[in-house]
Amino acid sequence: MEQNNAYALIGLGHLHYDFKEFKDALYYWSKMYEVNKDNVDIRILTSIGNCHRKLRSFDKGVYYFERALEMDPKNFYALFGLADCYRGMNQQYRSIEYWNRILEIDPANKVILTRMGDAYRNTGDYEKANDFYNKALDIDFDTYAALGLALICKGEGKYKEAAEKLSSLIKNDLKNYRLYIDLADCYVKLNDKAQAINVLESFQKLGLRSTAINELLEKLRNNRPIYS
Repeated sequence: MEQNNAYALIGLGHLHYDFKEFKDALYYWSKMYEVNKDNVDIRILTSIGNCHRKLRSFDKGVYYFERALEMDPKNFYALFGLADCYRGMNQQYRSIEYWNRILEIDPANKVILTRMGDAYRNTGDYEKANDFYNKALDIDFDTYAALGLALICKGEGKYKEAAEKLSSLIKNDLKNYRLYIDLADCYVKLNDKAQAINVLESFQKLGLRSTAINELLEKLRNNRPIYS
């Protein structure tokens, strides 16, 4: 009835996004953007940016989030989107800039504190990473902050301590396949391949499926190199 009806375009964008059909959501929101390019709603900009985040076309997402920030320098979704895009592009120092801008507004945001910890850990700055993870845990328990501390131990070559932390996390999060992979890797580093295999098999015994678990288990069972 009306090809460029704003409410229909926005609604279709939201529906497809909710069903994780990000390309289709991007199509409808981009049409909305083209119709109102000179007077675009900030929510359309962040929605398009989020589609690019989900599609991993991070460099394209940056443009829309930056436009949103020009309209509102403290917009949470724009700041978060830019930080996450730079994280996805492995530009950790740029991501830190935007995570920090969120913390200036909301210093007790546990999720952002953990993301800051991740960013510093990925740059090799374990001291700062440790501080941010602990700040997050001081607010409330967070699996990813606790995992970050375990990965710091692993990065420092403290494989036994890392294994203990990861084993504790698994007890509270049995279905998180990543924990099993990191724990198995600790045992590989400790030259205990049998225990690494046991860890991966314990995940499979839960009736869960993970391609990453299966591939690592197959390599260990067949004495194939696990690092490439």
